[in-house]
Amino acid sequence: MTTTPVSPRFFLAQLALPVRTFMVRAAVECAGQVAEALSFDEKETYGIKLAVDEAFCNAVNHFSGAADDERIHLEFHVEGDRLVVSIRERGIPFDRAQAERFTPDDLESANRPGLGSLLMHQAMDSVELFVHGREGKEVRMTKRLRYGALPAELVDTKPVKRQSRRPTVKDPDIRLTRVDEMAEVCRLAWRCYGFTQEAFLYDLDALTRKVEKGEFKSVVAIDPDSGNLIGHAGFKYHDPSAKVPELGLAFVDPAYRSPGLPLKMAAKLFAVARAEGDRGIFDCSVTTHTFSQKGMQEMGSRPCCLMLGIAASGMQAKELATSRQEKGSVMNHYFAIDRSPETVYFPERHQAMIAEIYRWLEVPRTFGEPAPVDPERASAVSVFPLPDELNVAFVDVHSIGGETAHEVAEGLRRCRAKRMDAVYAFLPAHDAASPALVEACEGMGFFFAGIMPHIHDGHDRFLLQYVGIPLDMDAIRMYGDMSRRLKEYVVKEQARVQGAA
Repeated sequence: MTTTPVSPRFFLAQLALPVRTFMVRAAVECAGQVAEALSFDEKETYGIKLAVDEAFCNAVNHFSGAADDERIHLEFHVEGDRLVVSIRERGIPFDRAQAERFTPDDLESANRPGLGSLLMHQAMDSVELFVHGREGKEVRMTKRLRYGALPAELVDTKPVKRQSRRPTVKDPDIRLTRVDEMAEVCRLAWRCYGFTQEAFLYDLDALTRKVEKGEFKSVVAIDPDSGNLIGHAGFKYHDPSAKVPELGLAFVDPAYRSPGLPLKMAAKLFAVARAEGDRGIFDCSVTTHTFSQKGMQEMGSRPCCLMLGIAASGMQAKELATSRQEKGSVMNHYFAIDRSPETVYFPERHQAMIAEIYRWLEVPRTFGEPAPVDPERASAVSVFPLPDELNVAFVDVHSIGGETAHEVAEGLRRCRAKRMDAVYAFLPAHDAASPALVEACEGMGFFFAGIMPHIHDGHDRFLLQYVGIPLDMDAIRMYGDMSRRLKEYVVKEQARVQGAA
């Protein structure tokens, strides 16, 4: 039997206003402040204010009896991943069926009853009417939050009261997660991180679909004494056919202590990857602290790529006292399982650094002789943005042809027009024309980020990055000599490319 996750709830605002039309301004102003605090964009904020305006005016217009001593009660709170707006009063409930009397295609119907109700339904994800007997009626409207939209002041509030002495679990049972445990995984994610993790982790249906499609696989840690789920770590298969998962979504219930549990769960996942023939494992370790970087390198993973400005603001574990900056960066590590030799193509300028990275990874590679771009060859380039809260995009070059440099430049132009913080280009390292394309991209302002083996169609990728925002490079913290060496090279290349621009 599937259980329904317990939805965390945050109170935001409450008003009790006289039953007077002119008081709608106070209701709408409060709605606007709440929407702004929850990072809704201008269009969404306008819709929320419009819905509250309509609901409040409906309550006034349809109120029964003397209104002198009565109030219209508004409440705004977050429940789960949604903003909930409640408007309660003791007037005559408006007839939602009236919305059908307004027809968008009929301009003459604009003054008929029901237009306001229809606008409310269009602006919000749901509009419901509840009758509470003598307590009156309630219009309840919901609007789904963007991922990561909760203010830090709310997210940092401890949703679970910690005990002064947390139970210590020395030997938890670690095993693959069952589908019927996904609801508890959702709850644990919230207890550890609020809503700052990836959106699908809070959507039980979406999470289950990813498991069924082979796009997500995870392990859980169970306290053998209580049977409680106390830890989780997962693999995200961005391309299941490539068999190179990303390790992440690791968290431990703050109500428990279990020394070394993240590494124990990672070790279990690594064993699963080997058994199922995966080619390797990569991770994205934020650079606001060195804890995750140290853990990955202790597992045998090695740094291969530094992506500047890709991490969302405040992307950090709640239990860690870390530095914060407006936009974070990520050090990617890779653990190679498949160590078959291959030939790759890179500009001579970068070969020494890239050879050093491959030695760290213990992945045998031979540098081939570059070739010019074939102008007759078909080009294939895709540009896709990451989730809104990251405000960055990937440019993926599938095939290098005569139009590739132009297509990459056009993709960069569109991303810059949208004021994206950064753009990352993934170039095929197995293509002899790749070095020529690298030179063209550096002329556009892209600079060295690193390499990632096996990740696209089983082939290695050379990563370049264009960063359009200032970053505090001193706030990027590195663990170990390899990571520091890679950072030094990235910083040097950024200065070289920008100086030549």
